[in-house]
Amino acid sequence: MGDSFLMKKSLFDVLADIYSKYPDWPFVGIFRGTAPVLLIRDPDLIKDIMVKSFDHFHDNDLEADKTVDPLLGRNPFFLKGGEWKTVRSQLTSGFTSAKMKWLYQYLEETSEQMIKFIQNEPNAMNGNGYESKELCSRFTLNNVSSCAFGIEGRCFEDDNSEFWQISRQIFTSGIFQTLIFMVQAIFPFISKFVTAKFLNKAVENRLTTLVSKTLKYREEHGIIRNDFLHILNQLKKTCKEYEFTDVDVTAHATGFYIDGFETSATAMSFLLYELAANPQVQTRLREEVCTSLKDNNNKLCYELLQKLPYLDAVLNESLRMYPPLFALGRKCTKAYTCVPNNGEPFVIEKDVSILVPLSGLHYDSKYFIEPQRFDPDRFMGADKENVLKYMYLPFGEGPRACLGQRFARLQMKIGIAYIVKNFKLSVHEKTRVPIQYDPLSIVTTPKGGLWINFESVA
Repeated sequence: MGDSFLMKKSLFDVLADIYSKYPDWPFVGIFRGTAPVLLIRDPDLIKDIMVKSFDHFHDNDLEADKTVDPLLGRNPFFLKGGEWKTVRSQLTSGFTSAKMKWLYQYLEETSEQMIKFIQNEPNAMNGNGYESKELCSRFTLNNVSSCAFGIEGRCFEDDNSEFWQISRQIFTSGIFQTLIFMVQAIFPFISKFVTAKFLNKAVENRLTTLVSKTLKYREEHGIIRNDFLHILNQLKKTCKEYEFTDVDVTAHATGFYIDGFETSATAMSFLLYELAANPQVQTRLREEVCTSLKDNNNKLCYELLQKLPYLDAVLNESLRMYPPLFALGRKCTKAYTCVPNNGEPFVIEKDVSILVPLSGLHYDSKYFIEPQRFDPDRFMGADKENVLKYMYLPFGEGPRACLGQRFARLQMKIGIAYIVKNFKLSVHEKTRVPIQYDPLSIVTTPKGGLWINFESVA
């Protein structure tokens, strides 16, 4: 994995290369610095690790120390053992289907703001192109500000809005922040000695102040808004298994902010690119959306959005080709004996790291015909049943699956539906084709951006 550490190749490409070199092996042993890592290729073994024998692999591989990084360190992604189980069980009430239906009204408002923004953005409409990730970041950030914090994000109106500024501070720190991540990923033991923070003190202070002021204002004015922040604040009173403090409230609101903003914006931006690059897919999706709207008094309600199979297929295929995270990591917490492909028993020792390389699995021609081709039909009808559950893992699987995947899918689907209803998309020449991934990014990021032209639907 040295090429990724030296910034020569993205981790997406490095892991895909390793995966493809050993087509007949259920797993491959590699070294991450000095630490042994098992790269898992076999879907049955993946199922064992993520579900059937979860008690042997219940922790994620990466670490964040709460004493050093108090907000990120409380994110369920980094919590371990019983603490993770308790906190996650308390947070699930914020992501139920009923909660998503209630939040839908705010996603509608943001979608309408996005359409007006595109219509009034000269570069989007005059053929100069608008960068897809920036558009999607404004969209998802506005959603998060409203659904998690109950605050008007103003991300389409003001480049200096509070949330837009914080997002820049978090995600534009460049090489230094990436190096911190790489060093901790490749040399995990260094995490015990290096006290570098992913979230710097200035960001911590801004988020803490924002949450504190919002809760104080609600209390003083008797405001009860049934959003994620309200759920977190209530846990201070109702949770008996875990002591929820003000820091925990801020930490989990921050987690919603980061998880709901960055990865969804990344995934949605790639989907816009594929729609622009595949006009026949774009037209078919537009017809599905518009036909359904005609049958529903031109109202794109929550229930209707759940009944658009081609929209689901388009999103699923984009997540196959461009999973926001290049791999899923686990840590063996208790020695485990596996018998891959009915072969010789093999013991995975305690503390060995596990990597499930999505960049390899999702492009395996054994499971996906012509994997380099964008083909939503592989997720339609009977073909959908041919997609093996443990070879397609954009949100993970099992108890450690992404807690916010319902929200992520919902906001991407409504955003895409609004866009294809109103605009025809084409790829601007500034987009580098074929796509190359940026080795400086810790999420799947294209070099040079994805530039899209927008044309109003007649």
